[in-house]
Amino acid sequence: MARPGGILKQAGPLMLGRAGAAVVGFALPLILTRLLPQAEFGTYKQVWLVVTTAYFMLQLGLAQSLYYFLPRKDGRESAWLTQASIALVSLGAVCAAALYGSRFLVARQFANPELATFALPMALMTWLMIAAAPLEISLTAEGRVRTAAWIIFLSDAVRVGASVVPLLLGLGLHGFFWAYVLHGAVRFGLQCWFFFRRGRPQIDGTLLREQLAYALPFGAAILLEIPQRTFHQWAVGWSVDAATFAIYAQGCFQVPIVNLLYAPISDILQVRFAQPGVREDRALLFHDANLRLAAVFFPFTAGMVAAAPLFIPALFTHVYDPSVPIFRVAILVTPLAALPLDGALRAMGHTRYLFRAFLGRLLLTVPAVLIGLKLFGMVGAITGHALAESAVRLVMLDRVRQELSLAWREVLPWGQLAVIACASLAACVPAVLISGLAVAGPRPFLALCAAGTLYCAVYLAVIALMPGEGSPLARVRRVLLGVTAAPV
Repeated sequence: MARPGGILKQAGPLMLGRAGAAVVGFALPLILTRLLPQAEFGTYKQVWLVVTTAYFMLQLGLAQSLYYFLPRKDGRESAWLTQASIALVSLGAVCAAALYGSRFLVARQFANPELATFALPMALMTWLMIAAAPLEISLTAEGRVRTAAWIIFLSDAVRVGASVVPLLLGLGLHGFFWAYVLHGAVRFGLQCWFFFRRGRPQIDGTLLREQLAYALPFGAAILLEIPQRTFHQWAVGWSVDAATFAIYAQGCFQVPIVNLLYAPISDILQVRFAQPGVREDRALLFHDANLRLAAVFFPFTAGMVAAAPLFIPALFTHVYDPSVPIFRVAILVTPLAALPLDGALRAMGHTRYLFRAFLGRLLLTVPAVLIGLKLFGMVGAITGHALAESAVRLVMLDRVRQELSLAWREVLPWGQLAVIACASLAACVPAVLISGLAVAGPRPFLALCAAGTLYCAVYLAVIALMPGEGSPLARVRRVLLGVTAAPV
C-alpha cells in the first residue's frame, strides 16, 4: 500500500525549492510596476505573453514524457533523454526563427510598434527556454528531487537579480530582456552539463517511435491548451492599448502559491502512478494529492477574494485599482487546481483523451471570451474563460473517476473537502471587515497583513474546532499534512 501522506513527503523538496523561487520571483512584478511606466510594463507583459505561449506549446510533450519513461528504470534512460533533448533544441531553434521573422506581424497585431524592437532577445529567450526544458524534469523523474529543487530556486534567483540590474542602471527594457537571454544561456549550459555527465548519448528508432507515440498526443493537447489558457489575454491585448493591457494583466496575476504546490505534487503523483505495483493504490494517491492541494487552495481563494481591494494596491500601488474586479474573477478558478487531473491522466497514458478534452475546452473558450469581452469588457473576458475552464475540468474529473473505477461519491474525499470549504468561508469575515475599513487608506500593505493574519487564525481555529477524531492540533495536522484514515 502507498504510504499515507507520501505524496506530500516526496514533493516536499520540490515545494521548498519552488517556495524559495517564489519569494524572489514574487518581487519582480512589484519592482517592475515601480520602475516602469504603465505603458512599458504593458509592453513587457505582451513580450512575456508571446514567449511563454511559444515555450509551453513547442515542447510537444517531449519534456513531460520523461516523467512517464524515466521512472521505469529499464536501462534505456539515456535514449529517452537524448531523444527528447535533441528534439527540443531543434524545435526551439525553429520557433526562434519564426518569431523573429514574424516580428512586425506580432507588433501590428498588438498595435504596439515597439514590440518589433525586442524581436531578437524575444526569439533567443524562447529558444533557450525550450532547449533547457528537460533540466528539472529529468532530475525529478530520476528521483534526484533535492537537486531539482535547488536548481529551481537558484535559477529564479539568478533570473530576477540579473533582470533588475539593467533597469537600475538605466538600460531599460532592452537591457532587461538581454539579461533574460543570459539567464537562459546559463540554464541551457547546465542542462548540457547534466546531459553529458549521464554518459554517452543514444538514439534508438524503436524507442523514439514509442516516445513520440506517447508525447505527441499530449503535445498536440498542449498546442490546444496553451492558446485556450491565454486566449483571454490575447483577445484583450488585441483590443486595448499597452497601458490598459497592463491593468488586465495585473488582474490576471497568478500568485506563486498555485505553481508552488500544484506543480511538484502533480509531478510526484505522475512518478508514483508510473511506478510498478501501485495500480490498486491510485485512488488513495489521487485523494491524498487532492486534499493537500485543497487545504491551501480553498482558503487561499476565499481569502484573496475577500482581501482583493487591499492585495492589488499593496503589491502594485493604487494605479492598478481597476484590476481588482478582474482579479476576483480570475482567482475563482484556483480551487479547480486542487484536482491534479492532467497529471493523473498523463500517468495513466491517456494523452489522446487529453487532446480531445483540450480541443473541446478551446472551442468552448473562444466564443465565451469573445462574447464576454463584447458585452462586459475585460471582466467579461475573464469570466468567459473561467466558465469554460470549470465546465471542462468537471468532464475530465468524470474521466478520472471512470479510469479509477470509482463512483461519484468515491472519486473525491467529499467529507474532508467540506470541512476545508466551511473553514475557508468562515475565515472571510474578518478579512472582509478589514478590507472595507482600509480600502482607501494610504497603507494597504499593513491592512493586508492584518487581514491575512486574522484569516489564517480563524481558518485554523475552525478546523481545530470541527468534530473529529483526536485533539484539535491533530485535526489541523490531518487536514494540512496528511490522511490518517481512508478518505470518506
